[in-house]
Amino acid sequence: MDLKEKTFGEMLKESVSYLHENENVWKNLAVIAANVAALDENEQELDHAFKAQDEHDPGGHVAQKNEQLSVFFRKIYKVGRKLSFYAKETGDKVLLNDADVHESTFVLLPEKEALIKCSTILKRGNEYLSKTAAYGITALELNNLTDELSALEKMKPKIGIIMNDRKSARRSIKEVIAEARLLLDKLDDAFEGMIDDDAFIDGWFAVRKIKGRHKPHGKNDKGTDENN
Repeated sequence: MDLKEKTFGEMLKESVSYLHENENVWKNLAVIAANVAALDENEQELDHAFKAQDEHDPGGHVAQKNEQLSVFFRKIYKVGRKLSFYAKETGDKVLLNDADVHESTFVLLPEKEALIKCSTILKRGNEYLSKTAAYGITALELNNLTDELSALEKMKPKIGIIMNDRKSARRSIKEVIAEARLLLDKLDDAFEGMIDDDAFIDGWFAVRKIKGRHKPHGKNDKGTDENN
């Protein structure tokens, strides 16, 4: 949500809370009670829309995936160094060609290509496992890294879908806010026209952050905050 939407959401929540705290003032007026009930439902719907948008925020998904990839690439790089050491010791140029991958290469390559290189190093590690025990390569390490690779491949964030869901949530937010504005506007009129409790009305417009709306002693000018 943007700042303006957040500010409106906070004002709406405070307005609904104020109405419940002062229910005795309006509860016997059916037309007002119906609009308050609608506003209550609207506020809950807006809250759910905000949460849905936050859940589909791609930033969190991407950051989590990138962090896991960074840790994984470091582990694969260390396996590659061990294999490279063995390859240089034994003059195995084919192995060296597959295992000698600089750590920065994993980051610079597209994710799919980087994971393919990781898979190749793990494959080579298993092929040379019986010969590289002295170089610190173990079956447990290779098995764990293979499991991590599989999990990372399945975890790929579908950014397009996430963004579409986020945009849908945003459209929903705009629609719900538009409905809330209409309900609030009707209640503004209803309270001034049907309620004689000046303290309640003053409190209502204070929560609504509308200045100069209620003038019990004469003037009827009004200035509204753009968020309301």
